[in-house]
This record gives sequence, C-alpha cells and structure tokens, in this order.
Amino acid sequence: MPRIFVTKDQIPNISGSDVHYLRDVLRMRIGDPLELLDGTGNIYEAKILKMEKEKIACEIISLRQQESEPKVKVTLAQALPKASKMDLVVEKATELGVERIIPMLTERTVAKRVKLDRWRRLAKEAAEQSGRAIIPEISTLTPFEEILKIKSRFDLALIPWELEKEKTLKQALRDFLTSQSPNILVAIGPEGGFSQKEIELAKRVGFVSVSLGKRILRTETAGLMVLSALIYEFD
Repeated sequence: MPRIFVTKDQIPNISGSDVHYLRDVLRMRIGDPLELLDGTGNIYEAKILKMEKEKIACEIISLRQQESEPKVKVTLAQALPKASKMDLVVEKATELGVERIIPMLTERTVAKRVKLDRWRRLAKEAAEQSGRAIIPEISTLTPFEEILKIKSRFDLALIPWELEKEKTLKQALRDFLTSQSPNILVAIGPEGGFSQKEIELAKRVGFVSVSLGKRILRTETAGLMVLSALIYEFD
C-alpha cells in the first residue's frame, strides 16, 4: 500500500506536490487505498474519495501508531562535510533510525554551504522508503560550542576521536547504565578531525571520547557506524 508523509492540515484533503505524485507518478485512482503519515508517528489508513486538479480528498478508515521506531533516541551532530557528502549522511542516518541531525560548524570545518530544504526533502524520502513513520528533524547549522551547551539534555554524549587510545565505543556502551529508551548525542568531526581544544572542551562538559577502531573513518562514515552500533545495542 502506498504511503506518503503529509502535514496534519493535509489530512484528509491532500494538496500541493503530493497530488502530482499520487495521480501522475503512482497512477492512483478513486477508491484506491493509501497510508498518510503526519511525521510524528501517526499512520492514517485512508481511501481516495475524489480527485481534482489541485486536491485529492480522502476518507480516513483508521488511525494507528507506528511501533517500529528504535528504542534509543539518537541525535547526530555532524560537522558539515565537503561537497554532497551531507546528502549521504542524511539519507542513510534516516534509514538507520536517527531522531535528529544537527549540521555542525567546528574549528576545522571547510564547507559552509547549508542546503536545509534539500536535506529535509531527502530525509522525508528516506523515511518513506525505509518504512518509518517519523521524519528526523534537520536543524540549522550550529556552532560546536552550542552543541556542548545541550549535552545535559542527554543520557550519554559520545565524541569519536582518532587519537583516543583508552576507550572504545564498545567499552563506553558497556560502562553506560541505561534506561530502556536512552537519549544519546553523537558528535562527529569534519574531514580534518576535531582539534585538541575541542576534545578537551567536550570532555569538560561530560562527553565521552571514544575510538572507533584501528582504521580512520571518513566523516560521512563515522556517524553512520556509531548510529548502527547504537541501534543494534539498544533495539
């Protein structure tokens, strides 16, 4: 059954670009069933009643809550990478189950171009493709110092660092006494890595510096690796 994300004010009357998608791309017709998702976990099972040029009227058959979201809530603070690498991060992190992505500005961040509209569209498409009922929040570009200020909102804050020799990600998770639904912040550095000063500041406010293994991962790979491990560990 086709499913699309719409805003709450489009339930049950769909408008905008979704009309073209349903009518001309999916070739849906009157009487066809579909699922409407409002991006907050609600799934509306619906049926098309009427199709107009700029509007599709639906009948709501039932409402249920999506139960496939990960138990762990992960916020990924990703230092803005070069070129189109952020597209990959947004798409794959959404598929894996991230709750929020914060594009981050660090001392060694080179890229400055922010494409919020594009990233939010990619997150919506990835959520639809992967069967999620929630679209991750994509925040505005945020300085590293501001990320440090929100650490207290989380049960655990991780900062992978290529020079960390004492604690691995596995050890950090083993040491973490968790509730059933932990709220975790992960900060990923840019292509040049975090500076020594940034790591010290992060540790001072309670971030746990971790190693991701013997190999140095690309910035667009590191966050996805940590996210995958967290979903596996707590799901």
